Amino acid sequence: MHHLSFWRFFSAPWVIFISTIFSLFVYTSIFSTSDTSFITQGYLLRLISNTLILCFLTSFIATLIAVPLAILTSIFEFPGHKFFTWALSLSLAFPAYIYAFIYVGVFEYSSPIAQLLLSLGIGIPSIKNVFGGAFVLALALFPYIFLLTKAQIKVSGIYIFKAAKSMGLKNSDAVIKVIIPSIKTSIIAGIILIVLETIADFGGVSTLRIDTFTVGIYDAWFGYQDYVTAAKLSIFLLILALFIMQLSNRFGGDQEVSANADAQEFEKIALTQSKRWLASFFCSLVFFISFLFPFIQILIWAFENNSSIVIDNFDVAFNSIFISLIVALFISILAIILVLTKISLKTNKWLIDYSVIGYAIPGSVISVGLMVSFNIIFNIPITTLGLIGLFLGLSIRFMTPAFRYIEAATKNIPKNSQIALSGFSFSPLKGLKKFYIPSMAAAIKLSFLVVFIEVMKEQPATLLLRPVGFDTLSSKIYNYTSEGQWILASSPSLILIITCLISVYLINKGIDSSNN
Repeated sequence: MHHLSFWRFFSAPWVIFISTIFSLFVYTSIFSTSDTSFITQGYLLRLISNTLILCFLTSFIATLIAVPLAILTSIFEFPGHKFFTWALSLSLAFPAYIYAFIYVGVFEYSSPIAQLLLSLGIGIPSIKNVFGGAFVLALALFPYIFLLTKAQIKVSGIYIFKAAKSMGLKNSDAVIKVIIPSIKTSIIAGIILIVLETIADFGGVSTLRIDTFTVGIYDAWFGYQDYVTAAKLSIFLLILALFIMQLSNRFGGDQEVSANADAQEFEKIALTQSKRWLASFFCSLVFFISFLFPFIQILIWAFENNSSIVIDNFDVAFNSIFISLIVALFISILAIILVLTKISLKTNKWLIDYSVIGYAIPGSVISVGLMVSFNIIFNIPITTLGLIGLFLGLSIRFMTPAFRYIEAATKNIPKNSQIALSGFSFSPLKGLKKFYIPSMAAAIKLSFLVVFIEVMKEQPATLLLRPVGFDTLSSKIYNYTSEGQWILASSPSLILIITCLISVYLINKGIDSSNN
């Protein structure tokens, strides 16, 4: 489509930039030499085993929590089912590193809860291990599977569930034999997201004292001031991330489903009296553990801290919101350009897809790649360039969701309409404004808000790429939690959570408006 060729000129610098960054990163990781004496074979094996075990346990626990919740809230009627449909996703506003310090602080030996349980003769096992870490991370990440699975059930699961019921299957048999196989793709997609988030996490595993690759990269960079060794560790994490993405393409490929209008009119099935209250109890328990309890604990700690929550954190809150707004705006604009470029290309579309794979790569790996590349090309540390390094790292990391949302929106535009547009003498900008933007509007708003939330919560890239003296909410939280100052960390955490909750509300409101 020749009317879109104009946008290729604006996409080319981004594609070249991404190719350069990752080429130099891989070259340095493989061919550069450094003193790696502190990376013993035992240490490397511990990083590998902890990372893999944590990924498996986190995804397993999250699946056990999310799939029953999605089925219950989508198909069955019980007390509170409408409330839990949206409330169980609120934990997305909590970064994993906030969950980690809340539960470590609550259950450490000197805490009031721990003392109360010990007085009752109830021992408390430490959560500062890979098993406790998996449980904490699962609480933060299970909504990925919950939301994707719930959406899949709404699209096609309800229709086939009704068909199974009409053939005489009981509720339990219909769920096991029909519903679960039909939502396999969504479950796998959610697991992939959880694994990618787990290998990218730094603050959470650091607080829980679990040595993973992100901790090793951070120690090499800041502890030993050796970015080459950090790059060598990062290459392991990059290979793991790409392997996971390959598995997702192999086992979680597109699954054809057929929606039915009856699915929208489905009347939820009332459970028996005992099962109704059991379902309510299960949903309430998960909601309490994953959102209500940690939110109340943050409030208690924040007000125990004898200082102004807003005034004392105004500067870091401003920094976080500022960088989040700038990055979200840049990404939204560039994502539109990249999507239009991909539409215009008849071949080599993979170049555009390659340039937006950042979400599959941990922030620590992207940070090391930028550091290595700028050191080779300009012979200066990227952190001396102000906010440029942080801006670029966050843009690479979170380009993926914005691109995918906007690309999905363009697939709803009839091909005939796009071909017809090329027959008019519109300028590229006028064609964008009059034709494409109205079709993309909802996706652009969603992309902006999602990227805003992700940038606000991002910790590894922020810690590694921020210039000296520039603190954000996430970096200030790390500064406190690394020293065990849970009460001091609660104030910036509360501001971060409330900001993310407002954004989540706006996202849900926008989705509801689009559906209506």
